[in-house]
Amino acid sequence: MAITYKEIDTELLENITVKYGEWAKKHIHIGSDSFSLAAIFDDIPVGFISTYIRNLDEPLAEEKDAYIDVIEVDKEFRRKGIAAELISRTEVWAKEEGLLQIRAWSNQSKVGAIKMWRSLGYGLCPAKIWIEWCHEIVDGYYVVKQLNPKNPYPEITKLIKKDLRSVTSKPIGDFRLTRAKSGVYVYKCLYDGSPAVVKYFENESDRREILNYRILTRHNIPTIDVLALGTATLVMEDISASDDWRLGVEDDFYDVDVTKCLAKWYFTFHENGTSVSELDSLFFEYDSLTKENFIILKEKFPEAGELFDFVLAHYDKLRKLLYKPAFTLVYNDFHWSNFVVRKDKTSAMMIDFNLMGKGYRYSDFQNVCGSLSEEAKSAFIHEYERLYKEKHGHSRSNDELTEKQIANVAGKLYELVVAFLERDTFPEWAEAVRNEAQDGSLLAETKKLLSE
Repeated sequence: MAITYKEIDTELLENITVKYGEWAKKHIHIGSDSFSLAAIFDDIPVGFISTYIRNLDEPLAEEKDAYIDVIEVDKEFRRKGIAAELISRTEVWAKEEGLLQIRAWSNQSKVGAIKMWRSLGYGLCPAKIWIEWCHEIVDGYYVVKQLNPKNPYPEITKLIKKDLRSVTSKPIGDFRLTRAKSGVYVYKCLYDGSPAVVKYFENESDRREILNYRILTRHNIPTIDVLALGTATLVMEDISASDDWRLGVEDDFYDVDVTKCLAKWYFTFHENGTSVSELDSLFFEYDSLTKENFIILKEKFPEAGELFDFVLAHYDKLRKLLYKPAFTLVYNDFHWSNFVVRKDKTSAMMIDFNLMGKGYRYSDFQNVCGSLSEEAKSAFIHEYERLYKEKHGHSRSNDELTEKQIANVAGKLYELVVAFLERDTFPEWAEAVRNEAQDGSLLAETKKLLSE
């Protein structure tokens, strides 16, 4: 029997949905920080697995693991090693992501799978969980397997110590890897005897985060305490050990008090960011909107050829417009896992500044408000506008309109560049803009912007 294995893309996802139903689609992840694989026989999916990276619950909310959301094999194809192969390949991916463990939960009705899990080296534990869609507690069991040893990269921890010798005499040790991906290594550790988090950047381009933290400190923009900065190493306080702060959680997207605090942080970030001397040299998303990239996009995405032809014909005007608004610092990577909140909800601030750069305030508004509930979004905007009027005596309405008109086109073009040119598989988050590029609506928006 010739079984092949293929990562699930949007086309294969639709085939799986047709065969297995909408329930399967709800549990298959094809965006970033996920891995989904199908077993194929005679061009037909006969099994699949989908896993994503998620944070553990408190008090381990800073820890991440690989969580198998679904694994399914057709009845007539069971006991042929397919499930084991799907799991084995998923473990390889999880190890490459630098994750410490892989985990799954199974309904108690699937006790037949227990033998397989044990044979693959998984530990088991009975567990009841709340199933939201049916509003009931269900009996079952967790399975878990450790993937990486405590310090699988001893050469990296040696480099960390060497890098820090020139900037501090304080000891650092007791490293425990929490993430390793694309040359960025994140450890929990003890720094001068206290809990800390250390990042090591193997690649020169990723070391911009060290510069970004220096910029934040110089311009009085609040963030978590930075304990040491080397050439390639960043040591920060461990928020999970803080008495005053906690990590953000998804429920914060619905919390008006938290979003008001975030608005205050963004206002300070943007106001102080206008005076950053290094602003011109910082990362600017729209720098990737080059003629060369549009030509490649046209080859990779010929269905939107008319759009790219129009952009290329009006390219000089596009570049001029991109530099029309006033620049400031922009965060670019808003997510609940990227901010911290005081436990009394009197303050909040962003962390993880690897994608910080220059841009428009509106781009950050768009990035933030797209994740918030309507009530939280309204609170964020109202608080930001209140602070702006209080300082400047007028609103940002005219500036914001200009930024919005440009960003609504340039932002979508940037999404296409990232999705087609910087990703191995087409990301789920770019489906909407791909549809707009295909149906002509993005072309209409672009013509309106560039023809005025």
